[in-house]
Amino acid sequence: MSKLHIFQKVVNVVVYLFFLSTTVYSVVGPAPEDGDASDGQTYITPSFWIEWVWTVIHLLLGAFVIYQWFDNAHQQAIKGVGWHFVISVLLNAAWLALVKHNHYIIGFVFLLLTASSVSFVFYNLANNHPAANWYDKLFIHAPFSLWHGWIVFSAVVGLFQAFSHTSEEGPGVWSRIFVIIGLLFLTFTSVGYVEYKKQKGDITSAFVIALGLLAVFTNQSDNWIRWVAFAGAIISFLYPARPYVFKLVGRDTEAENAPLLG
Repeated sequence: MSKLHIFQKVVNVVVYLFFLSTTVYSVVGPAPEDGDASDGQTYITPSFWIEWVWTVIHLLLGAFVIYQWFDNAHQQAIKGVGWHFVISVLLNAAWLALVKHNHYIIGFVFLLLTASSVSFVFYNLANNHPAANWYDKLFIHAPFSLWHGWIVFSAVVGLFQAFSHTSEEGPGVWSRIFVIIGLLFLTFTSVGYVEYKKQKGDITSAFVIALGLLAVFTNQSDNWIRWVAFAGAIISFLYPARPYVFKLVGRDTEAENAPLLG
């Protein structure tokens, strides 16, 4: 292991600790004094309980920064993830800080930049550095699969935060249509994760989006929006089980061995 690689892994640990502290502050810290309880609320905003996804993401990323020191993880940590972990963490921290202070448009820009960086790691690992064992799946691939699914869901919510508003009369026709389009996009994306290159299907990311859709259902009151979200959540939860259902009824499918952890 070269000195540069040691330095890179030390930086990963430092930025992870920074990421952990900034996320905790942004998610559960005090609201800005100039804020309002309705700030950032949209017709696609999920219930707050979905923020517990951050806990799982940080636990898995914490496992990653430990596992990276093992010889078996060296190649994937350096070549598969590389400096994009540092870049993703800094962009993600900036996005959360901006949203915390109600800067939704510039925050959305940083959210897209975060999505770009996390996506690079996600696809680089899937295409060029496949997991060799369950440790690789759990401590390298799963954290970035989970993070990627959460970022995709957050990007849709962030889009509405930046460019829409709520009304006391409830959503208008066009607001309802655009929200339903967003929900359908998330549903098809969760299906796409499972179908992604068949044998490389990513159930972890799909599960995160399914939880997000369920959180939209529990938080929204408009019947059109909440029941479309509920239907999307059910599809997203059940679609990964499709190969096993086919197997039970005697039909084979190429997605049968889709890995649970991406």
